[in-house]
Amino acid sequence: MFVKEIHATGQCTIREVTTGSQGCSHSPSTYPVAGPKAVCIALILLVAQSSSLGSAQLLHHRRPKPVQPTSTSFTFMKKDRSCVGGPITKIDPSSVTIAPSQAPALTLERVDLLQVTQNDSVLFSARSSWRDVEAVHLLAHESFLLGLRSGKTITGRPLRVTDDAMIFKRDIWLKQRLPKDQIQTVAYLRVKPNSKVFDYFTQEAPALLFFYPEYYDRLSGLEGRIPVRLYDAVMAQNDSTLTCSR
Repeated sequence: MFVKEIHATGQCTIREVTTGSQGCSHSPSTYPVAGPKAVCIALILLVAQSSSLGSAQLLHHRRPKPVQPTSTSFTFMKKDRSCVGGPITKIDPSSVTIAPSQAPALTLERVDLLQVTQNDSVLFSARSSWRDVEAVHLLAHESFLLGLRSGKTITGRPLRVTDDAMIFKRDIWLKQRLPKDQIQTVAYLRVKPNSKVFDYFTQEAPALLFFYPEYYDRLSGLEGRIPVRLYDAVMAQNDSTLTCSR
């Protein structure tokens, strides 16, 4: 696009100047005429500019997309099936205070809550549901903590959960079926939610995660676990579908 642009003499194009075209007028001009050295400098600058543009485009295509962070907003479902969402601002053993969007801070009592979720992952459950156990998608470093009626405890990642059992892999070719009627409790050992700082770096400046300790904790599985009880044989089983009424 630079070829047809008028420069220097005001009457000759860059192509005409560099090729010495006979059609280029040498009539006097109010602008200084570029000499051979000036022409060489102009060409060098043009090549440098083209190279820098090409490099910038290449870097733009190679730049990795930032990893999408986990949402710091939680959904709280009360026992009347009403729901409210927002980040947690304060929490204690009996209540939690959240900051709903465009609304004043709200304090919820634990005894009134039925379930708390983050995206599709359960953080708290006040019911006993085998269906909730079946719905869990275990991520890396996550597992189930099983309490058996025999008094033993098992921590593991089943291959699958059926209506009446858990199937575990014991050897390369062997599988073990653990019947549901032998299981007393099931707790979902999920990883702790990301901190606000970690989410910010993940979204805005992924390269800075290299300097943030939580990044290495999560890579190595040392970020910590939260046990979320999903099933207890002592309680009445409730496998109803949970939907927010409002």
